[in-house]
Amino acid sequence: MKTVVIPDLHVPFNDKDHTKALFKFLRKYKPNRVILLGDVLDLHALTVHRQVPSWQDRLDEEIYAGIEFLEKLRKASGTKCAITYIKGNHEDRWDRQVQGRLPALRLIGCRLPVYLELDRFGIRWIEDASRTPVRTETGQGQRVRFMHGHEIKGTSRTPGGHALKIARLLGENIHIGHTHRLGLLMAPRTTGGRRKELFAIEGGLLADMKADALSYAGPAPEWVCSWMTYDSKDNSSPYPTIYKP
Repeated sequence: MKTVVIPDLHVPFNDKDHTKALFKFLRKYKPNRVILLGDVLDLHALTVHRQVPSWQDRLDEEIYAGIEFLEKLRKASGTKCAITYIKGNHEDRWDRQVQGRLPALRLIGCRLPVYLELDRFGIRWIEDASRTPVRTETGQGQRVRFMHGHEIKGTSRTPGGHALKIARLLGENIHIGHTHRLGLLMAPRTTGGRRKELFAIEGGLLADMKADALSYAGPAPEWVCSWMTYDSKDNSSPYPTIYKP
């Protein structure tokens, strides 16, 4: 089982060169599975935080850019590849706006997965990764669970710190996005008298850190562009391989 894990893109503010490199990699790597860690879209037009004025009324462009990205992702990954899309806190902006302003819109199918045409692309939507576990096999017979990272409150004072908190809480290996940092931390855990090492991954981002929608927030110096892969047949290590475009 070959799995590619793609962190926060924040389309349409994704780094275009890095995205092209990702698609090229997918065509060559031929994964069995792709996992999108959330914040695939930025949905900047729906933010309640300080907005970039030029993007306040361009929600349609953000949606169209998301559809274009997902279409290219499906083509690069191949028709047999299983793609899973975990909802991030930026996707949640959609639901918060609908719930806060016109809750009845939910009753007529006003849901983000519908507008992104996920059914057409054969992409599985995970509404809440804290309730619907998403896991894959890693090397050495281990498994890792994926979340966006916002599902459990907290921040990372050091890269990997928030992921480690989640790993300790849930008692399993964890891989998240959300923090935009790149880090691997480990912690011992004893269950049934047996000592086990848990690992926790924070997977970086693939957004353009110079884009207006990200730069206004003041990108942290620890933000790192990357994606990762797991190969269950690689018995040399349970950890992912890191790719920096």
